[in-house]
Amino acid sequence: MPKALLPLALVLFAAISAPAQQPEPAGENILRVEGTDPGSGIHYLRLILLVKDPSQLSVPPEKATPEMLPRFTMECRERQGKRSLYWFLRFDGSPDFAFLPPFKPTSTNPFPPQNPNVEVNMRFEGYIKSKWFKRNWEQLPSGELRYRNSGMNSSNLDDPRYFLAWLTSLPNLHVSLVKPMTNRPRELVFPTKPLLDLMKQEAICQP
Repeated sequence: MPKALLPLALVLFAAISAPAQQPEPAGENILRVEGTDPGSGIHYLRLILLVKDPSQLSVPPEKATPEMLPRFTMECRERQGKRSLYWFLRFDGSPDFAFLPPFKPTSTNPFPPQNPNVEVNMRFEGYIKSKWFKRNWEQLPSGELRYRNSGMNSSNLDDPRYFLAWLTSLPNLHVSLVKPMTNRPRELVFPTKPLLDLMKQEAICQP
């Protein structure tokens, strides 16, 4: 192989052989993934809350690994001093916990993918119960759902930070699919207080 091609070959080999990004424990039933995306320069922190309630699982909790569990993720981002918050949801398990870089247009692929909408009901419960909020989420190719933040491509008028105020007072998040999927739980309940407590300690998660 010509010497000029060796560095490129090494880079490609490293990219292919690099292990998938693995989370670290951050608390009971909570995982953490942090890093900086080299392509976009986004510094991100993913806090992942796992469901361990036996009534919501298809396998016994003692046999369930994190990759098998439904989960709710709060992803904090910072880029050039601007911070943002994204919510993700899985009604099933997956070994993929990595950050998903934003779409980058190319000459052959100039437009972002048109991922399907999934309607999700949300309710917040604590000393009282809130009403149900029906909002649109985006189904990613991985099967994970991402809340559609307000903007030109979203019918949602509220960003996730609006709902943080609800969670602060009513920290148990109930989510259900408007159109249930086969082999998926009809409803999940996430006790988010430990997750919120961790967020308060992270500068990247502040407005």
